[in-house]
Amino acid sequence: MLPGWRLSARATWALVWLVFYFLPTTINVLSVLSEHKRDGRPIAAWEPMCWEYSSALGGLAALPLVYLGIRRAPGWARAPLRTLGLHLLLMIAYGVVHISLMMGLRVLVYALVGGHYHSAGSWADIFLYEFRKDALTYLIAAAILTMGRQLVRLSRVVALVEAQQAAPVPAPSAAPAVVEPPARLELKVGTRRVFVAPEEIIQVSAAGKYVEIMTAERVHLVRRSLADIQSDLPPHLFVRVHRSRLLNRATIQRVDSRPSGDLDITLTTGLTVTASRRYKAELLEG
Repeated sequence: MLPGWRLSARATWALVWLVFYFLPTTINVLSVLSEHKRDGRPIAAWEPMCWEYSSALGGLAALPLVYLGIRRAPGWARAPLRTLGLHLLLMIAYGVVHISLMMGLRVLVYALVGGHYHSAGSWADIFLYEFRKDALTYLIAAAILTMGRQLVRLSRVVALVEAQQAAPVPAPSAAPAVVEPPARLELKVGTRRVFVAPEEIIQVSAAGKYVEIMTAERVHLVRRSLADIQSDLPPHLFVRVHRSRLLNRATIQRVDSRPSGDLDITLTTGLTVTASRRYKAELLEG
């Protein structure tokens, strides 16, 4: 095949079957002509061509029966008897089609040149003689077709594997960045900006639309929500003890339980605050 040429699957199969049927017949034609010349028996070249090529054309016309057998057979592993029966039936049909067309073409060609085709023996004898060769031809064609289909499937699998291997390996996705709480908390107090280290905060409590951030020196009133402030604080250092209060764990000195389940928390500053029982587990597990 010339560089850059590529046959389709249908064209490839057409070439295979043309070679399968016409290469042996062409060799037979040349052999017959050579034998007659060697033996000194003159023969017109068209006669062996008629005999052989009529057989090739008949076989080519019957080839769809082989395709039908391969496609419709349930398979030897699944249903061996049904598969065997179908192939035997189609093998006989193949022989009938091939022999009928072959003989018909020979009679027609001889008639066109003004001659008469003389067959050796009766039609029954001819059928039995030719059918032995047709049975073998059917089996060989079925084997070629089966192997070809398997090779096509294998080539598709190989092409898929090669495509997967050639595909660029996606870069591993970067782990989501962990947002660390700021080293110092920026607080907007009125027109001023105050920076406070989280460790300096004793507690944060809600006051309407504001929060009160208590340190040892003072209390800062900031217009932010309690949840917003909590997201900026180290979670290991601060714990919610009430829906309106956060405490710095480092400032907790003692925890006393009430009969109601609530807690009294004494801080290192001497201040006592109440913790709701809803947040008891979070406080004690931490």
